[in-house]
Amino acid sequence: MKAFTEKLLHYLVLIAVTVFAVGVMWKLSSKDKIKLGHVKQHVRTLSIVASPKAPVAIEPLHVQMCEITSTYAGKIQAWETYQVGFEVSGRVLKLGENQAGQPLDDGDQVVAGQMLATLDDRVFRARMDEAAARAEQATSDLRRAERVRVANPSAVTESELQTRVTDLAMAQAQYDVMVKNLEDATLTAPVNATISKRFLKSGESVTGHQIVFELVENDDVLLVVDVPESQIRELEARKRALDLSRNAADNDNDVADNDNEAHAFRAYVRLQGRDRFGNPWPTLEGEVYRIPEVSDPRTGLFSVEIRLSNKQRLLRSGMVATADVVTARIPGYKLPESSVIFRQRKAHLYTVAKEPAEMEMLYWDLGATDVYRARRIDLVQWIDQGAYIVLPAEDATLDSIVVRGQFRLADNQLVRIVNPPQPSPGERPVQTNASRLLQKDVATGK
Repeated sequence: MKAFTEKLLHYLVLIAVTVFAVGVMWKLSSKDKIKLGHVKQHVRTLSIVASPKAPVAIEPLHVQMCEITSTYAGKIQAWETYQVGFEVSGRVLKLGENQAGQPLDDGDQVVAGQMLATLDDRVFRARMDEAAARAEQATSDLRRAERVRVANPSAVTESELQTRVTDLAMAQAQYDVMVKNLEDATLTAPVNATISKRFLKSGESVTGHQIVFELVENDDVLLVVDVPESQIRELEARKRALDLSRNAADNDNDVADNDNEAHAFRAYVRLQGRDRFGNPWPTLEGEVYRIPEVSDPRTGLFSVEIRLSNKQRLLRSGMVATADVVTARIPGYKLPESSVIFRQRKAHLYTVAKEPAEMEMLYWDLGATDVYRARRIDLVQWIDQGAYIVLPAEDATLDSIVVRGQFRLADNQLVRIVNPPQPSPGERPVQTNASRLLQKDVATGK
């Protein structure tokens, strides 16, 4: 009985100690809560200027006339190719000479009317002299018959006089043929061109209409690109619109239109390959010259011709090039492709809006400053141009765009611009509290 009583007393003591400890802990906990609540009532809220901000880089924008292009590939061809030869047979006596005094050969340039080659014309000259003598004799016979008929009409009949007239006409025609043959013994260049191939040498014999030289007219060249049928309609519509605008400008003499670009079907051509330093060749400017009515039956594509100037003779037939054909010109914004965020066939971007705020430090008011917030703009339509995207000016009004840091932004989020816009030349920047703070943030990277 005594052991049971001691054991019960032991448990009661333990229970009392536990209850006392729990009470003490609860009391202390309630005091801490009261103290914390009392402190929170005296803590000031964090100002907007001191709030965390996401660093972003912006790029200024302005409305400009944007050219919408479509890219096609093709090969350069000569403007025109001529295959020339003698109209008469004979032996080549001499070839023409180039600027160095050497016989004409492949690659030499010739001008219109320049002698390319001559035949041995001794036979042609002899035949011309023979024809001239016959014509002179026929003329003398006709005059004699006319004098005799005047003196004695019965001495020369009308039929005999008509025969003399016919003989003179035939002799004159034979003389003209001989003169033409003598002229054809000299082969001249029909246009300013370059010799692409020479088929004969001096001393060889030729027959009539045999090809002696192949000439290419290359002051201008043509870049022929293949356009699919799904896009040829757009090019044709552009060409017709430009023709109408040019006709309207020509007819309206009271209006001076100096915007030549607005009436030209431009194309920007890039040659394949690079120079010795690894740089791409300069971009050439051309103009769409002809859009065919029918497609190539073998490929089903339309061979569109683009005219290129070749005054320096650096372009050759067979060169491969890519053309960016201007299909439209619209007012809009040029946006870097990396600044636009694409999500499930939708696109949006961020711009920055400025709003005023009071800048405080401890208990002092340092005056007004500006803070920036990100503004999300959803794009309704846009035109992808590879390295950049064209946004029509009618769809949005923008003065800047976020080009770095946009992927972690949310709408209406506070941001810190890490590349503040530079003042225009001659303009002295005004140093304010806000600008000093912004420069300090940029310098420290905060």
